[in-house]
Amino acid sequence: MLYALFGLSRAGQILYGTLIVLAGAAFVAWQIVPHLQFSDEDERLFRAARHGSRDGVVQALSAGASLSHPAPVDRKTALFRAAVFGHADVVRLLLERGADPKAVGADGRSALDVVLAARGEEKDPAIASALDAVAAVLREPVAAR
Repeated sequence: MLYALFGLSRAGQILYGTLIVLAGAAFVAWQIVPHLQFSDEDERLFRAARHGSRDGVVQALSAGASLSHPAPVDRKTALFRAAVFGHADVVRLLLERGADPKAVGADGRSALDVVLAARGEEKDPAIASALDAVAAVLREPVAAR
């Protein structure tokens, strides 16, 4: 009936049907698949890391958040969020709990690379100092943490 309304030929019907199937697959890939890997606990961990909340990080990890799950969009972990926002104490906590400092995002850069790039562009002395502290933590040998 829908085909008749649009006046589609057999080729049009096939094309229309293919577009519907592809749109459904794209919706599933865009909305559902990332949430199978990235849970609500992971989202809480990212939020706590971004805001520098040590207690929030501990609670999210206790609730089952994973340090190894990257964000679906940029493939960066919670360590990146804490690092780029200058939260050295949270970065240290995440590293102590097993976060991988060598993990890279979709852009191929590690957390240290991102922090150094941000530091190079930063004009505010307070923020620059916070980024320097994060870089120092990320450079520490594993045994020193």
